[in-house]
Amino acid sequence: MGTLTELQNEKNKILSAISKAAGEGKADTVLAESERLEKIENLISRQKQIRSELDGLRSGTPQTAQLKIRRIAATPVGESRSAQMVSSRELGEQIRSEFLRKREAEGIHLQLIKGKTIFRTRSGKRVGLAVATERQPNRWFLGLPAGGFDHAVLLCQRENGEVIDIPLPEKFFEKYGREMSESKGQLKFNVVNRGSGLLVQVPGTDGINGKSFTSDYSFLS
Repeated sequence: MGTLTELQNEKNKILSAISKAAGEGKADTVLAESERLEKIENLISRQKQIRSELDGLRSGTPQTAQLKIRRIAATPVGESRSAQMVSSRELGEQIRSEFLRKREAEGIHLQLIKGKTIFRTRSGKRVGLAVATERQPNRWFLGLPAGGFDHAVLLCQRENGEVIDIPLPEKFFEKYGREMSESKGQLKFNVVNRGSGLLVQVPGTDGINGKSFTSDYSFLS
């Protein structure tokens, strides 16, 4: 069995563990397994890069040309945007930029003040913009620096490329912030899509509807 196959098998096991733990409401297990998932995905990415470079050396094809060939072959017409060979960091920046552009069109200006995720409103409140792709069907795992923001917006990209946003004003965290899980300085968000809409999983609840606290972005003014 090749290394890449072993890594993929391990990824599938972790995804199954996350799904089981989420269904049982075990938030700590979900967080721990999500961290393992991120490490496995990084290893898979590195293994694919090594394989690509090795193939280039064997064939005598320059690495840059080899990568272009592999990208064309790996991106068929109609493939979902999240599956294309765009790094998660670049994709996150694209999704945040589109969100900021829409808010600017509404007269809402957000100024970047820390890293790439924390912004400030004209009123002085801090806003965290978290982005995640659909690693599992109808599930997203996001994080923001604990204590580093007042409001938050969760930007969840579906497998088909659609981005669904969840506005969480300060009053959401005043009510549920202490119940939410933290790991390595990050406040963790577990979002699921059910018949009633997108729900933010909060221990001790059946999930909080993402639109129950606000229906617009006036709180970002």
